[in-house]
Amino acid sequence: MLRLEPGRAGRPGEPVRPGHEKMHRTLYPAGHRDIEGLDDMRGIVVCAGIVAAVLVAACGKQEEDAGPKLPVPECATAPEHDAKVFARLVEAMDRTGDIAEVNRRFAQHRATLDALLAERHPQLMPRLKPVLDQQFSEDRLRERAACLFTGLSAQREGVAALDAWSRKPAMRAISNAIWTRTPAPSEEKDARMTDKRKALLRGIASAMLLQRIQANIDAVAKGEAAALAAVLESVQQATPAKPSLVAMEAVVDDWLAPALVKVPDGDLVDYLNFVEGTFAGDYYVALNSAFDFRAGEWYEQLVEQFDRNNVQTVQPGGSAGKEALVADALRSLREIGSPAAAVDALAKLLQAERMAPADAAIKSLLAEAAIKSAPPMPASGEQLRVVLQSPNYEQADRYLAKAIELDPTHADAHVMLARLRYLQGRDTDAVAAFDRARTLGPDHPLLRLYLGDLSYVRQDYAAASNLYQEVLAKPEGHVHVHVTALNHLLVVLRKTGRAADYPRFVNAYLARNPEAWNARLDFADYLLANGGRADAVLPVIEPVPDTWFPARKVPTVASALIRKSAERLDKDLKPVGDSQRAMQRLLGMNPEPRLLGEAICRANVEPPFAKTVLATSPNPRAAATGLVICALRTQDGRTVHSIAQQADVAALSGPLPELNRDTPLCFAAATRNVKAFIALAKLQVSPNQRCNDGDLVGARLQRMSFGNDSGIAQMRDALQRFYRKA
Repeated sequence: MLRLEPGRAGRPGEPVRPGHEKMHRTLYPAGHRDIEGLDDMRGIVVCAGIVAAVLVAACGKQEEDAGPKLPVPECATAPEHDAKVFARLVEAMDRTGDIAEVNRRFAQHRATLDALLAERHPQLMPRLKPVLDQQFSEDRLRERAACLFTGLSAQREGVAALDAWSRKPAMRAISNAIWTRTPAPSEEKDARMTDKRKALLRGIASAMLLQRIQANIDAVAKGEAAALAAVLESVQQATPAKPSLVAMEAVVDDWLAPALVKVPDGDLVDYLNFVEGTFAGDYYVALNSAFDFRAGEWYEQLVEQFDRNNVQTVQPGGSAGKEALVADALRSLREIGSPAAAVDALAKLLQAERMAPADAAIKSLLAEAAIKSAPPMPASGEQLRVVLQSPNYEQADRYLAKAIELDPTHADAHVMLARLRYLQGRDTDAVAAFDRARTLGPDHPLLRLYLGDLSYVRQDYAAASNLYQEVLAKPEGHVHVHVTALNHLLVVLRKTGRAADYPRFVNAYLARNPEAWNARLDFADYLLANGGRADAVLPVIEPVPDTWFPARKVPTVASALIRKSAERLDKDLKPVGDSQRAMQRLLGMNPEPRLLGEAICRANVEPPFAKTVLATSPNPRAAATGLVICALRTQDGRTVHSIAQQADVAALSGPLPELNRDTPLCFAAATRNVKAFIALAKLQVSPNQRCNDGDLVGARLQRMSFGNDSGIAQMRDALQRFYRKA
């Protein structure tokens, strides 16, 4: 049993950050004494513990007087929580054994990873064992799990329902049978499999997202932990694709049917009635994330610590170590290109800089890493940039000045200096820097793309269009340069009233590069966004391998099917004929609720039919949340206004990866989406979660309020009207 008590989080003397006062409590096992200080947590996203207590309860052991005491969740993405409600949630999960199963699976993951490392890097095991012991410890896994579940404490009634449900012996027995995959001892005869019983089992599997859970279990069993081992091998590590779903029939026939063979149909009905509920839907989404070893900051921190202990590439005083670090950094910057990858590159380059402090190339790459690791600010409509002051840009300026001082002819430094001046809005200086860069490196792979962006913001649209087409005509120098050029070409064509020409450019490009999968994904999105029929979208998207980018392909295919489903409707908005068959195919795909919401958004159907499709989801609330998040990205204020009331307020209150780790309110403010901002404010999503630049949404609006932008004024007024108490 766990209980929550007031306590202290963070290092001694460290101030509590605004908005986190409620998060600073401590989770203790019963009978433990208070503790004032905790050993250096060093900024790790620390969260309350669950897994160890659940495991102890599952094993029938008594808690000891001494044990770990961890700060309560101050998770990067978790909203503020109610300590008492969260304690009740923990106790309910203790009874059902849900998190004990996660802990058991992570123990298997650790064993897989140990075996891989022992085979590939035996000389590193002494250095890596402390990392693994810490990251896979019960304490650390408790922190990780708590961060995934804390937000559910905002749903008091749902937690109360889970608590009451978990106290029923029959329901606990079903949960334990599912996780142990073994029927409870019983003298009852095995239940006969009927169509009704099979439908009940399918409903349970769907509601609990067991296909996804099984896919993550399979991923570990098949050695996908190799993604971590490969961090040590100086090879490109793009973000691994999510595991493919196993078949629903396999989950029912091979898992649920034998595990629940002693459970009567009536108990299955009671169980299904709960797991299909709104709160249960949110709960099983969180549980599904807990099974995914690559979900959240735990995995990122593990990768970072592995890299930090990679003595193979760090050879003090040796040029090979420096070259390996620079090569790894280049791959992170130019083949992955995300802010997280840029942070990783920055760490490697700082090590390389210590080995070669007078290397102009390293200084230039440090500047590139500083620029690309700046918190991204979303651009809207026809924007290609948002001009902001950033400490990252100041840091990049210093590195570039030193690089050019060391080697005035270093083309890369001049290209990045020109890009930096463009991002700072200093276009005249950018022109001069580009002129110098063009002289020194006329074939630099980023030069024409960056010049095209500068030409666009200077309203020289013809030059921008020509430069982007030149990029597309050349072999790609960096990963995604062609895709970026195609996207920016579309912006130019829209600006000049020639958007109808875009399919011609893309079709010509795909004819030359039929396996340009990202270009196909983008083109399918374009067709959907511009009213393309499903029969035109599916031939573009279906050649993309299912494993390439399933988080994009699945909702895109689903979107096309939703659009097909909407072509022929009866008076009750029910699909008929070919549309009905498209809907059946959609349901057979069984996308996760959030992915279904994304698909509805991309299909761009009318709100009444969108609600019809939402009703097909086992978790309409989570699907509505996904729809709202996607509508924010696509600037669809009408859909946000129509659907927001059906979405999960807690899920829309915190930072989201889909919005570049902005909160929905912050994102709506940055993109000047007034209608969406007001809808979110009416919904009372939290205004006290920080934007990705560290500001609260009010401060972001304050910074954006120069000039006479009436939209900014409307959003500031909405903040005052709907959050008076805040």
